[in-house]
Amino acid sequence: MLALLVVAILVGGSLQRVAGMGFGLVAGPFIVLLIGPVEGVLFVNLAGAMMALLVLGRTIRGVDWRRYRWLVTASILVTVPAALLIRDASASVLEISMGAIVVGAMALAQITSRLRGAERAFAPEARLPLLITGAAAGFGSVAAGISGPPIAVYSVLDRWDPRAFAATVQPIFLTNALAAMTAKLLVADATFPDLAVWEWATVFVALLASVGLGELLVGRISASATRKVLVTLAYVGGLATLTRGLLGLAG
Repeated sequence: MLALLVVAILVGGSLQRVAGMGFGLVAGPFIVLLIGPVEGVLFVNLAGAMMALLVLGRTIRGVDWRRYRWLVTASILVTVPAALLIRDASASVLEISMGAIVVGAMALAQITSRLRGAERAFAPEARLPLLITGAAAGFGSVAAGISGPPIAVYSVLDRWDPRAFAATVQPIFLTNALAAMTAKLLVADATFPDLAVWEWATVFVALLASVGLGELLVGRISASATRKVLVTLAYVGGLATLTRGLLGLAG
C-alpha cells in the first residue's frame, strides 16, 4: 500500500508543480481508495497542505494576493457549514454532486471561453466570481478533498495566465486544507490514518521528490500546454470524484 501511495504522490505532486494543481485530483482518489473515505480525505488534506507549502516556496513571487484574499475568505466562510453537512450526509451523494458540478461547470466554461475568444467572461476586478469560486473550492475541500477544479473553471473564464494561476492557488490550497482539517477534526470527528513514523517519513520524502520532479518539467512546458494540462486535470478530478461517489452508492 505504501508503495502505491508513494507513486500517487510522485505523479500528483509533480503535476501540481507544473500546472498549479494535481495532487488532490490525481493522487487523492487513489489515496482514498487505499486508506478509506474518511481517513483518506483527511490524509489528502494534510499531504495537500504540505505539497502546497513546498510549491509555494518556489512560486511565491508570482502570487496574486488580491485574488487570494477574496477566494480564501469565501472558502473559509463555508468550511464549518460544509463540515456539519458531511457529518450527517451521505459521502457518496456529496461526491456525486461535487463531481457532476465540476464536470458541468468546466464544460460550460470551455464553451463560453471558445465563444468569447480572447475576451474575458467578466471584468478582472470583479469580486462576485471570486466569492462564488472560493465558496465552491472550500466546500469541495471539505467534502471530497479537492478545491482546484472550481478555481480552474474561474481561470478559464478569466483567461488567467497559467503561471500566475499556478503560483496563486498554492496559498489557497494551503489555507483550504488547514481549514478543512481543523473543521473535520473538531466537528466531524475525523481521524488520521494509523501510519508508523517511518511511513510518515516516507510520505514526506515522496512529497519533496515530487516537487523536484516537477522542477525538471516546468521549464520545458509552454503556457498553452500548461493550460491544457490544467483543464484536463479539472475534468479528471471531477470525473474521479463522480465515479467514486457512484461506486460508493452502488456498494
